[in-house]
Amino acid sequence: MNDIDTILSVIENPTRRRILEALVREPHYPLQLSRELGVSQQAVMKNLDVLERGGLVEGRREASDRGPLKTVYRPTSEFTLTIDLRSGMFRATLSEPGGGGGGQDGRDMALGEVRESLSEIDRRIGEFDRLREEMVERRDAMIRSFMGGAFADGLDYIGRSMLYGMLNSPGHDVTEVSRDMGVREDRMAKVIEEIECRCKEIKEGKRDEQ
Repeated sequence: MNDIDTILSVIENPTRRRILEALVREPHYPLQLSRELGVSQQAVMKNLDVLERGGLVEGRREASDRGPLKTVYRPTSEFTLTIDLRSGMFRATLSEPGGGGGGQDGRDMALGEVRESLSEIDRRIGEFDRLREEMVERRDAMIRSFMGGAFADGLDYIGRSMLYGMLNSPGHDVTEVSRDMGVREDRMAKVIEEIECRCKEIKEGKRDEQ
């Protein structure tokens, strides 16, 4: 599996994205890509080299019925890259296919049947996307409200950064978040203790008022 930084650096180029779009449809050799994309074969080869070094494609020498061996390129990676950028949240996640979904075989279906099935799949994906967007908005609102609330009052810049790190990685403990952020664990633990004490004081104050 590629890392996020490598993938982003590779696919930021529009020509490389167009090459990948062609290769996921079917394997191509450089001359085919050059003709299809309307760019020079030299430029195609240069971008294929970047894609291959990034682990997204591979080239294999294959026999041709019209001459000598040719290098044919095909994709070698499958993944989903998701980037969430909100006013209180930034997160980039990379996931591989789960491996559990062969799904319906379309080889014995008529064109209309395949299109109808794909339309239903797209509809369901849209539902998942809308649900995910709702959950992301709720997550972002919760982080922003906590970061801007009285619980975090008095924290300096480093303290606020540590708090954000803890909120943005709720499944990680203090040791893991400290390591990811490159800060001392005892400093992180002290900040968390200060926040928890502040939370307790505010909650007790509200109970007394009631």
